[in-house]
Amino acid sequence: MFVTRRRFVFLCCCLLFWAAVAVRGASAQTIYLDITNPNFQKIPIAVPDFKYMSPEQTQLAHTMADLLTRDLNISGVFQCLDPKSFLEDPQKMGLHASQINFQNWKQLGADFLVRSSYQVQGNSITLKGRLFDATAGKLVGTPKGYEGDLGAWPDMVHAFADDIMQMVTGQPGMFNTKIAYDQRVGSSKEIFECDIDGYDPVQLTHDRSIDLSPVWSPDGRKIAYVSYRSGSPKIYVMDVATRATRMLCGYPGMNITPAWRPGGKELAVALSKGGSQDLYLVDLSGKIVRKLGVGFGSSISVSPNWSPDGEKLAYVSNESGNPQIYIYDLATGQKTRLTYSGKYNTSPAWSPKGDWIAYCGQDGGGFNIYVIHPDGSDSHALTHGGGNVAPRWSPDGRMIVYSSSNGGMPVLRIMFANGTGDWQVMPHPGGSQGLPDWSPPMNGQ
Repeated sequence: MFVTRRRFVFLCCCLLFWAAVAVRGASAQTIYLDITNPNFQKIPIAVPDFKYMSPEQTQLAHTMADLLTRDLNISGVFQCLDPKSFLEDPQKMGLHASQINFQNWKQLGADFLVRSSYQVQGNSITLKGRLFDATAGKLVGTPKGYEGDLGAWPDMVHAFADDIMQMVTGQPGMFNTKIAYDQRVGSSKEIFECDIDGYDPVQLTHDRSIDLSPVWSPDGRKIAYVSYRSGSPKIYVMDVATRATRMLCGYPGMNITPAWRPGGKELAVALSKGGSQDLYLVDLSGKIVRKLGVGFGSSISVSPNWSPDGEKLAYVSNESGNPQIYIYDLATGQKTRLTYSGKYNTSPAWSPKGDWIAYCGQDGGGFNIYVIHPDGSDSHALTHGGGNVAPRWSPDGRMIVYSSSNGGMPVLRIMFANGTGDWQVMPHPGGSQGLPDWSPPMNGQ
């Protein structure tokens, strides 16, 4: 079954981080496109209204197509054609290649055509989707089918968008992912989640306190976060489906900046139970597995973030005077300073492929988002203007979400991983937003 609570909104998009996009045309040859090239042309695709196969919920025909269009536009790969230019009635069109006049779609400039149908029976819905190569007049891949509760139709559309990305580019989309973040609610801060389109946010906590630093478990079923609801900061874990919450770390002093280890059986946390703030490895019950001991003297070590293989941690320490980013190897116990440029560097985030670490750096006046290789080379800024903090990667490494106060109140923004295509996630947030974290794909959950 798919999870409900999906809605939609238009997001403008620009270019993705460097990628090779494989497109199969009529000649069955593979064409590799560098979509960061200024001359890159997005792939034109037509998305007519879905065809309803029963008299119930006929309004979904347009609503589903609208959501799919928005997903494909967000990808940065496709340019969806204006439905006003379509020459056929979607409800009268066929669903199979032999029933489609591909000449009409080629005339409009479409490289690809989506044909989908749905049937509602009581509280259940079945969706079927097909992608056609409009130039060759052939089906791409195999037809896709999805079924579940009626309220879960947005998740099915997101899943279809993921499948379209997979069929065209060889890599699935990120449309069935979520972003967790903290947002001010009155005098409090609570934990929220939203889709990557930013609409219909869901408030997960109601602590009427200060809740911060949400981080998704590797399976996407839990969120660890920090709350001051009992006075001092403690780390809690929430089951996202049931909202059941339990305390993970409530040691004397500070319990902050949790980070799930890949595999989901341990977390790295920053504790001050021994006096100075240092990093610890804890199990799912909150029991200390070991002190990592990355600190030096009375220095403060915080904000751990795991490498994709779970063998190294990027973290922040002020042992050199100002906060800088270090890397700690759990197997050898060796630590290495990563950042030297800039007087204040925080919030490290390892990319899913392990080739980059994003971080927040201050060089001059304000804070901006930077990336650097784990060997310390090629550090460069992705944002400018200041007020940009807390970067986190999408699961496929193509995008980065972060918090920006460039326009005044801190809001979530997303950019492609080369710094292009920046947009605000939520057009009208209800309060200042910070410390985002991107979930793993949630298809089928």
